[in-house]
Amino acid sequence: MPSFQWYMNRMDERSLAPSILKDLQEKFVLLAGPRQVGKTTLAKKILEKSGGKYYNWDLAEDRQSILSKEFLQEKFVVLDELHKYDRWKNFLKGVYDKYHETLKILVTGSARLDVYQRGGDSLLGRHFLYHLHPLTMGELSAPQKILKPHDLLAASVSTGGHDLFQNLLKWGGFPEPFFKGSEEAHNRWSLRRNDLLVREDIVDLTNIQLLSLVEHLMILLPSRVASVLSVNSLKEDLQVAYNTVQDWLRVFERLYITFTLGPFTQRVQRAIHKEKKLYLWDWSQIKDEGKRFENFVASHLWKAVHYWRDLGFGLFELWFLRDRDRREVDFCMTLDRKPWLLVEAKVSDTQPSEALQYFSNRFQVRALQIVSARDVEKRSGLTTVMSADRWFPLLP
Repeated sequence: MPSFQWYMNRMDERSLAPSILKDLQEKFVLLAGPRQVGKTTLAKKILEKSGGKYYNWDLAEDRQSILSKEFLQEKFVVLDELHKYDRWKNFLKGVYDKYHETLKILVTGSARLDVYQRGGDSLLGRHFLYHLHPLTMGELSAPQKILKPHDLLAASVSTGGHDLFQNLLKWGGFPEPFFKGSEEAHNRWSLRRNDLLVREDIVDLTNIQLLSLVEHLMILLPSRVASVLSVNSLKEDLQVAYNTVQDWLRVFERLYITFTLGPFTQRVQRAIHKEKKLYLWDWSQIKDEGKRFENFVASHLWKAVHYWRDLGFGLFELWFLRDRDRREVDFCMTLDRKPWLLVEAKVSDTQPSEALQYFSNRFQVRALQIVSARDVEKRSGLTTVMSADRWFPLLP
């Protein structure tokens, strides 16, 4: 497996880099994603290739340069952590309207880019937004190749990626622990990241005072992954109000700690409507083998949905399927709110799920059962059973 230094030297080859460079010719680009996923490193690598200057709002000297607009003398700048400036959107609007023909700007930051974008004045028409995800099999196998969605359905499967699959499943897709590949490095990184999320990001974003209970919630969530989420159960465990747990869970989503999928209900008889399923951005924190594998599958599909939307391939979304007759499919990918691909995650069961076949026939769409076992590929009508290491290299 390549070393961490090899990865750092090739950060400009991450799959989003060419699209970011292209879009910077037209508008400002916002790059959002989890803490320590590689946003700043990617931005600096793009700077090395294009020429320009890096500014970090957290540094007093850089902050002064930003506010005094000294950076306007440059042709290309990266503004890191700019969202910590209360008026960052108005600031960017003013700069764009006057200087966008001569100045390229890449703004990087955590989920707070999305959070603060929701209120106040809009940057509509002045920027492209990208989401940088943890590393996945496709990005590690072919970083500069992103198949278009409809090409994916017709593409030949990949082979020979089982070792990569096992390493990624174990260490997660965040660059540092993945490339270091040791229990000690993973444990140290996990503790440090969780502490930063609670002690810095959550404090900066909210007025939450009960940080020890927030930490307790973070410890509880890995065991809740891949199941319909019960806020009542978490409320009882934490001994806090129902609305408090809901608020904390929303903060976790904003900070890219978790993501949730809702049920797809159109054309589903006796569908459930309110429940959600929760997953972690860092699946390496999950001990249970089945839950970790399902989260691994969810993360790969979630990344594909984000990339295809960010690149303009269509309104792709990810859901799960469940009806009151207890038929359930783990994932339903939709295009323009119509089922496009159904995916079921199984550790070793190579017999196609009855629910998967039922919904596939009902919607007349392709269905895929992904298994962690190697050397599996069985096709029958619209349904395919396939090894994870064969199919996931095709995704972004």
